[in-house]
Amino acid sequence: MGIVNTLRRARRRSGASLRNVASQSGVGAGNLSAIENGHREPTSSTVDRLASTMGIEWVPFHTEGRTPAATAAEEITSAEADGRHAQAYRRFLQLADDLASADPVTRVLLSAEPPDTLPSRWLDAIAAVVELRLHEVRAPIPSWVTGYSGQPDAVWEPQRGSRALPLSADHDNVPAEFLKRGVAIEQGELLTA
Repeated sequence: MGIVNTLRRARRRSGASLRNVASQSGVGAGNLSAIENGHREPTSSTVDRLASTMGIEWVPFHTEGRTPAATAAEEITSAEADGRHAQAYRRFLQLADDLASADPVTRVLLSAEPPDTLPSRWLDAIAAVVELRLHEVRAPIPSWVTGYSGQPDAVWEPQRGSRALPLSADHDNVPAEFLKRGVAIEQGELLTA
């Protein structure tokens, strides 16, 4: 479903309606809806037509089981919306690990696609971890990352478990990429096991 999710995110980012993309690509609106909702597998020619219509170029690469940042963002914000805070936090840490364990080129490729824009401070945290992991290997930072400037004056600390606990991050141990966005997650939390 990676390609389908990428197509859906690209269409939403473009502001194009499902009917508009369907019309321009020659794919029926009902067919496109079924594809986006996971009820139908698209053929490679359908994927190519949709991608061409939205100006997307596919870059195949081996992820070695790692999840791209845009996909992780969907999973994290979905878990948050459902009140599954511990799962959102664990998925965020997995993203940090996935990026840390990848070579520089794979880090860039895993970070290239922007996530859907949603009202969640998790997106500030995701942008921060992407920037941190790319800085570690002196790789270029995608423009979507700099778009998440956060709220430096309204510090946010994620709920890490099923219940909110009165924990407070030591700001001396929070990476600069997080601090500048007002996200309080300590460097030690991002270490791989």
